[in-house]
Amino acid sequence: MMNVQQAIADFLQHGQSVRNLSDRTIRAYQSDLTQFNSHVSQTEMVEITPAALEGYIDKLGTGSYRDTSIRRKVAALKVFFRYLEDNGVVEESPARKLKIKRPVESRVPVVLSHKEIRALLTAPKEQIVELASVRDQSPGGRNRYFCAVRDNVILELLFSTGIRIGELVALDVADVDVETQTIRITGRATRGRAVSIAAPSVLESLRTYIALRHEREVETPALFVGRSATRLTIYSIENIFKKHVRLAEIKRHITPHALRHTMAAILVSSGTDIRDVQEILGHASILSTQVYTKLPIQRGRRSTVSATPGKLFVDPSSSRLIIKKR
Repeated sequence: MMNVQQAIADFLQHGQSVRNLSDRTIRAYQSDLTQFNSHVSQTEMVEITPAALEGYIDKLGTGSYRDTSIRRKVAALKVFFRYLEDNGVVEESPARKLKIKRPVESRVPVVLSHKEIRALLTAPKEQIVELASVRDQSPGGRNRYFCAVRDNVILELLFSTGIRIGELVALDVADVDVETQTIRITGRATRGRAVSIAAPSVLESLRTYIALRHEREVETPALFVGRSATRLTIYSIENIFKKHVRLAEIKRHITPHALRHTMAAILVSSGTDIRDVQEILGHASILSTQVYTKLPIQRGRRSTVSATPGKLFVDPSSSRLIIKKR
């Protein structure tokens, strides 16, 4: 018979080698399932019942976990036990009917102030200026300058387009057309969209970065690459973001997604139609977009969005974002 620890190891190995799950996904499964293993100790898999799982979830509910975190852990257990059922380790998944008994809390998206946006977008620009004088003195200097230029583009795009970091790392050079000022974003579940960037500063930053990238020996089609000339990962983007949050001296905890939330909140507060905001963000459901109507954002001048299907004309600045008609 197989115990829980052995089953988790098999599941993670299968996810990595057969399903080709990302490192981030594997780490998330490992974290949630290791916590579950600590709860059941050395219990054999066949001894785990639906009641035992419900007791575990009830215990999580009495702790400090958010409902959304518990929901993620429930989802991990469902996938884990379905894998074991498919492979004959258990006759029937005890997690088949498992669910959270209390409602999921309503979480308010984190948005940045205009001061925080300015500080965050200024941080990499200051690094570019500092490193410009040493860029040609050594390979290390060239690398540091390249990374500063790259980081500047990453932060500008996260804010000006509302792109998800998963979509950002998936961008290829071929997805960017600086002549037509357009970036093609694949999106989730193939829901693609084209974003047009009007700000001259962002376009110039893109041109500069792409020119520097072409000077390097890069075989991957990825737009954003690291010093090893390979595609950046979501984990890399998170580390880049943390670095510039620290340089901007922003004390509270924020994630790259806060730039997406901030862009959406500014659009809604300026009077942009909620359906247009839904299109910009690539939301499948309008319900995901409506949360931004409840945020306490200072209202500005009304902005408008291009009605051209699949194309949006975005004009960001260091602290404001405006959508204009093409």
